[in-house]
Amino acid sequence: MVIEDGQGGMPSRDIILIRHGTTAWNLEKRYLGHTDIGLLPKAEQELSLLREELSSVTWDALYCSDLLRCRQTLIQIAPSQAGQAKLDPRLREIDFGQWEGLTYDQLKDNPQYRDWVDAPQKVTPPSGEPWTAFAARIDSFLEESLLSFTPILYSRNTDMPKIAVITHGGVIRYMVSRLIPDQGFWDTQVIPGQAIKIRLDGDGESWVGTRLTFP
Repeated sequence: MVIEDGQGGMPSRDIILIRHGTTAWNLEKRYLGHTDIGLLPKAEQELSLLREELSSVTWDALYCSDLLRCRQTLIQIAPSQAGQAKLDPRLREIDFGQWEGLTYDQLKDNPQYRDWVDAPQKVTPPSGEPWTAFAARIDSFLEESLLSFTPILYSRNTDMPKIAVITHGGVIRYMVSRLIPDQGFWDTQVIPGQAIKIRLDGDGESWVGTRLTFP
């Protein structure tokens, strides 16, 4: 069954944005972008509640960053469907360049770092990824995978198509700011292993997102 709104006839869908579990660098509060490290040894225990909450969900689409910490999270929370997930490098965290692996205390006296904290859209970490490139690849993923009408999502008799995206904190903040009106990048706080649920409803020829209680 396809759920349609009363205006544009576009089907609704539920998006679950999931941040990967905790890594050693998360505990040490180090900037972690493209560096490919795995989860802590107790990941199974950390993610057990989320795995239980999602155990009854059959995903219509499942996307995952190709970095190890996200792939390990995927296996922990959706073991029966992990093989169906699409690994997508566009879902990687922003590349912090020369600031990868450093902490706030190590960077706080750096004027360029302070400028970046105030305006990450305008300042790029040395040898890092410009904000425009970060935003462009996530926008590309959103338009192709979440905001397009994808017939495969509606091939089964489901109450509401459900899509999971396992990715990184910065990516989730950006997605929420794009999907929900009046949400800024820093308005969303998401901890490792947390899931955020968004309902997307068609509004004419566009989508409007609403944050829902999870689960």
